[in-house]
Amino acid sequence: MIEPHQDDVRLSHSFDDAWTYLQKIDGVDLLTSVGTQFMAISDTTKDSRHVIRFFQKGKEYGRAYQCCWGHYYNCNRTRIGMYEKALDKSI
Repeated sequence: MIEPHQDDVRLSHSFDDAWTYLQKIDGVDLLTSVGTQFMAISDTTKDSRHVIRFFQKGKEYGRAYQCCWGHYYNCNRTRIGMYEKALDKSI
């Protein structure tokens, strides 16, 4: 069974670096290593937490909070590692 924050992803940039980068450019369209198109945007939740949201074809597919950054699975056990890698590479 998948656990929250399972498996590590090697990234060069911190969550704060990625969130600020997205904030400055108002989101970015990227490709995963297997060619899946997605969009990453920075956002702030109702309880004032920073979050990076990942979309495919206009539908949200995952979120990364600071505690999720650098893990292949997020708090909700959603795969986000491939998005994180592509975003990290684009910074």
